[in-house]
Amino acid sequence: MIPPLCFVTDAGAPAAMVDQALAAAQGGARWVQLRHKTLPDPEFAALARSLMPRLAAFGALLAVNDRVGVAIEIGAPVLHVGQGDGDPAAIRARLHPGTILGLSVETAGQLAAVPAGVDYLGVGPLRATASKPDHASPIGLDGFAAIAARTTLPCLAIGGMGAADAGAVKAAGGAGMAVVSAISRAPDMRRATQEILDAWRRA
Repeated sequence: MIPPLCFVTDAGAPAAMVDQALAAAQGGARWVQLRHKTLPDPEFAALARSLMPRLAAFGALLAVNDRVGVAIEIGAPVLHVGQGDGDPAAIRARLHPGTILGLSVETAGQLAAVPAGVDYLGVGPLRATASKPDHASPIGLDGFAAIAARTTLPCLAIGGMGAADAGAVKAAGGAGMAVVSAISRAPDMRRATQEILDAWRRA
């Protein structure tokens, strides 16, 4: 259910988010998470709604970042929320049946509060990353491995990673990686996506 690669859009990258999303899907990313912290909900919803069928044509699912109301409104197949986005159990109760729900986890201590109904965890950041200036303190590969070992939920590693990290993340118990700038800032975004997936398969 959890793919080895989730691409997260980068509002600050030179390429438009639509172009990023489609290039990643063409390269084989099976989840594309739409993230934009300042775009008003109506515009965000319109963008997400228009992207869903275009991504589906490449076998990819749209994931909505943070915006619970938008995810419900458009029937997004995946919703990812952070620690400050509300009670995950209450969010799960509002979602359409079958919606995949992910939750960000930054410390091992947060695992105790993960309720039933969460399908996977986004764990990190492994490293400091400019794509999310307000990120929590980096936990490193050891911190990621410690969290992954304490939960039965699939864990997606996030934070400053690229193809060279695939083997280490997989060995640390990761179900996959959520990647931003290694794809969004690459000269060839489709090829960068393929290289990450190739590295994961070889690991």
